[in-house]
Amino acid sequence: MRHIDAFCHFFPQQIFRLMSETAGGTTDVGKRMQNVPTIHDLDARFRMMDEFEDYAQVISLGLPPLEGMTGPERTPEFARAANDGLAELCAKYPDRFAGYVGALPMNVPDAAAKEAERILLRGNANGLQLHTNVNGSCVDEPRFLPIFEIAAKSGKPILLHPARKPDFPDFAAEKSSKYEIWTIFGWPYETSATMARLVFSGVMTRFPSLKILTHHLGAMIPFFDARIDTGWATLGSRTSGEDYSHVLPSLAKPLLECFRAFYGDTALCGSRAGTVCGIEFFGVDHVLYASDAPFGPEGGAGYIRSAMKVMASLDLSDADKEKICYRNATSFFGLA
Repeated sequence: MRHIDAFCHFFPQQIFRLMSETAGGTTDVGKRMQNVPTIHDLDARFRMMDEFEDYAQVISLGLPPLEGMTGPERTPEFARAANDGLAELCAKYPDRFAGYVGALPMNVPDAAAKEAERILLRGNANGLQLHTNVNGSCVDEPRFLPIFEIAAKSGKPILLHPARKPDFPDFAAEKSSKYEIWTIFGWPYETSATMARLVFSGVMTRFPSLKILTHHLGAMIPFFDARIDTGWATLGSRTSGEDYSHVLPSLAKPLLECFRAFYGDTALCGSRAGTVCGIEFFGVDHVLYASDAPFGPEGGAGYIRSAMKVMASLDLSDADKEKICYRNATSFFGLA
């Protein structure tokens, strides 16, 4: 079976050098990146990938986001270096890297919109990677709206990646998250919260053709479908400080259908139960194979292999497995 890995990460040398020179690129998540050879060493990456036949990747940067590496005076430079490096890798190794998803300097929204135009409308990027927060702000804020507009105009997708950091406490009385809860539970929560914000703020309604791939198969959304459906049916009943009565009527379709308009990937660390749940919620046309390589065991090979094993085990037709494993990615990203 052919596999196109829709959501995995690599740092071209141009951006890895810049990242390694900044404090934001060497602490917390950035510290982890420095210690994963297959995220920046091309030879190591290819050796890891050699195990898998008829397998290619759509690559995007790893964490931290560009605005977590440096300030607004340099993020446009970092974005251009990253995107040009990713494009160069895809042109040079098309059998390995089927496409790339670009990065934006989100702490300079005007520059982010210009970079989105450069790589999506005038360039050959296959999409954009956005993170669930920009230095703590949600991406549904009006200053980021032009980016969604450009993505919708291009017909190319947005890949939504969680970005919560240790300074998001687990409880209000604390100053930071303990035991790395911020990533294991915080990332799925923040992905789900961002999806909800994009729905309720009207972004998804305003751009009905917009395609957004949510990392880790929609996070909490598929598991809590009934809670979403019944709990938010009374949206506003628990809130005294703001009037939400207009929100649900403004969505133009039932709430669960708004969430099913998103796409999800199979990057679940090899969880079969989670994969079954996500496919049942989104449907086979809205699920793409992904591994989150190069994270996990064996420099990423462990997650690639386990995701393939889960897909092979599912009670789906060969045609549906082909959709998830590679056909959806081909159309989703506009691959040759």
